[in-house]
Amino acid sequence: MGGFLAVAGSGAIKGLKTGAMLLRIMIPVYIAVVLLKHSPLMGFLEGLFAPAMALFDMPGQAAAPIIAGFFSDEYGAVAAMRGFTFSAATATTIAMMNLCMHAIPVETAINRKIGFPAGRIIVFRIALAFGVGLLTARLGAVLL
Repeated sequence: MGGFLAVAGSGAIKGLKTGAMLLRIMIPVYIAVVLLKHSPLMGFLEGLFAPAMALFDMPGQAAAPIIAGFFSDEYGAVAAMRGFTFSAATATTIAMMNLCMHAIPVETAINRKIGFPAGRIIVFRIALAFGVGLLTARLGAVLL
């Protein structure tokens, strides 16, 4: 019984540390997105990204979580998505694209360290995200 409690206690501590780490990512991103959403800059960004987002049957606002995920991780994208109201199809498309191209700057640095061709991997991941985004948008329009 003592071994179980030690393992459970250790797991609980690791879980709390992981939760705190995720909150340190998600809370600032969420606050930044909410502030951006209510600023005049959001209208400009929506207009700027609307043509590209239209390829994926998404509003211009969808660029915010996609960009957040590109520079941070999946949790940053989720936090950014919480700042908006997206349809199920749009949320799914954003999530699928971010799963393909999340944390590009960090992972590029790691790829360089271990000797992978970082440039090719970036191009592949972005192209994959666009392909997956187009496919998901088409399927989402039919299924969701």
